[in-house]
This record gives sequence, structure tokens and C-alpha cells, in this order.
Amino acid sequence: MSTLRFIFGDLRAVVPPPLSEITLMVVAFLCGMTVGLERERHEKPAGLRTLVLICVGSAIFTLASVSPVMGQREPARIAAQIVTGVGFLGAGSILRDRLVVTGLTTAATVWATAGVGMVVGAGYATAGVALALTILIALAGLKFIEEHLAGPCRLRTVQIKYQSNAGRTRIRIQQALDVARGPLKVTDGPGDACELTLTYCGAHKEHRAVLTHLADIAMVESFTPTEGPAKI
Repeated sequence: MSTLRFIFGDLRAVVPPPLSEITLMVVAFLCGMTVGLERERHEKPAGLRTLVLICVGSAIFTLASVSPVMGQREPARIAAQIVTGVGFLGAGSILRDRLVVTGLTTAATVWATAGVGMVVGAGYATAGVALALTILIALAGLKFIEEHLAGPCRLRTVQIKYQSNAGRTRIRIQQALDVARGPLKVTDGPGDACELTLTYCGAHKEHRAVLTHLADIAMVESFTPTEGPAKI
């Protein structure tokens, strides 16, 4: 019974301070890292360090709210302020580019990770680990299912010609490609020719949005589709 209480119950009830607080901070760090590694691998704005700090910070405020030093008065008020503050932080990651809204998943991840930190700070380390793994499954596993339901990518190839502008245009093109989604393959033209061949997914709108970003570059002159199936 004591073992189950240690694993699933309030850790502070079975482990004396300050060891319980230190353990909870380590667990919060690991939970934030679990989610952050997946976000970092996909080069999202809220990556490893951000999510670790959010999770640990939420746990610290929650621990402080129930600390005898704080008088253990109205811990719900501090919890409510954590939710409000993280809401503002997540809202800053939501961007709108023309008709496309990006950053919603990042904002939701920030919000959910803060919730994990609050659970850990409340003393429930095992529940926090389980919730962090649930978020990881939602980000990685459901993405695979989502892409499967949307159908496979259909690759298209387009030849792009542009003006060099002393090499500045190629840098801007590379910036647009760095933020693009979906499978991409870029082949530069022969020699110093200001052209490249781009293979992209034409089946999903969030993947072919790369063409819109490239078209916004003033020095890009033309897009010439290439017939036949493409390969990457």
C-alpha cells in the first residue's frame, strides 16, 4: 500500500522535504525535456529549452503556492495566474501569414506542458510523467495518423528562375525553404545560372505553401512546372 502511495500519490506525503521538492523539480525537468525534444527535432519556436523552463517554472510556482512559507493560502489563485501567464506566452507563438495561421500546435503544447508542470508541482510525479508521454504521443503519433488520413504526398517539380542581386536572392530563397513543410529537394542550376529545380508536395496545401513564399520574393522571375512524376 505504501509503495502504491509512493508511486501514484502525493510524493510530499511520503518523502520528507527538501528531498521531495528536489525530486519533483527533477521530474518536471524530465517531463519538459520529453516534450521539448520532439519540438526541437522539428525546429519549432518552442523547443527544448523553452518547454523545460515552462514545465519547471510551473512546478516552482505550484510548489510555492502550497508551501508553509506562503501560508498555504489560496493556492488556486497562483494556479490561475500560471494559466493566464502561459496563455499570453502561447499566444505570442501564433502567427498569421495571409490566409494561413501557424503556431497553434506550438501554443497548445506550451499550454499543456505548463499543466504538466503544475501536476508535478502539486506532488504527483507519476501522473506528470504519464501526461508528458501523452502529449508526446499526441504530437508524434497523431501527426502520423493525420498525414495518413490526408493521403500520401504527391510530388511535383518546378523550375525557378531568379535574378541574383549579388547573391541576396538565393539567401532569401533558402530562408523560405527553411520554414517550408513537407518533402523538399532542391537542385541548383549548372554553373552560376540563376535557377533551381524544386521538388515539393503538391497534394497538401500546407506543403505547397512554399510556392507562395517564393513568389513573394521580388527577384524571382518565373516558375516552370516540369512534367512527369518527381522523386526525392
